[in-house]
Amino acid sequence: MQKATDAGIPVFLVNAEIAEQGIAKSQIVSNNAQGATVGAQEWAKAMGGKGKYVELFGNPTDNNAKVRSDGYAEVLAQYPDLKSVQRETANWDRAEGKQKMEVMLRAHPDITGVVAGNDEMALGAIQALKDAGKLSKVKVLGFDGNQDAVNAVKAGEMVATVLQPIVQGTTFAVQQADQFLKNGKTGADQEKQALDCVLVTKDNADKLNNFVVAG
Repeated sequence: MQKATDAGIPVFLVNAEIAEQGIAKSQIVSNNAQGATVGAQEWAKAMGGKGKYVELFGNPTDNNAKVRSDGYAEVLAQYPDLKSVQRETANWDRAEGKQKMEVMLRAHPDITGVVAGNDEMALGAIQALKDAGKLSKVKVLGFDGNQDAVNAVKAGEMVATVLQPIVQGTTFAVQQADQFLKNGKTGADQEKQALDCVLVTKDNADKLNNFVVAG
């Protein structure tokens, strides 16, 4: 980012952020803390506020992984009968999510819930649960709102996912880049702009198609 800026090339970040401000012209990100909060609340309700669960954590070097995990933890700490029994890193990956879920199932065959930092890991967990014949007894939470996850929500395989407003974010980035190239200013009030996420459940899953909300 710094090299591009030093070369006179304006940088606009979408769904990614850097700690230092004043390098990129815009940083347009999903509000991961808000998204994790609404996702965890819905999942806890589906769990009936009790049970043993495991967590699939994203890439440890990605700040989004920590923000989402912390958001889950803050909500779930309010439910003393929800017990976290294991957390494994699966690096946002579906195949690794499946593998780590298999490991955790062997260690904790009586779990009734899974929270995942993204949809790919959640979908891997769902496959492992299907293979073990246990999906009907386990509530799974995802995050991102990709179409496979939305379809899983429709099918009753996933309690919920959290849609990142990536279409809105990319639209804003193009508009701000256009304004900057024409006027030297993005038109935004501040460099970092957090966009709220949307909870996706069976009630609204039919309205989503490849990250776009109809209507």
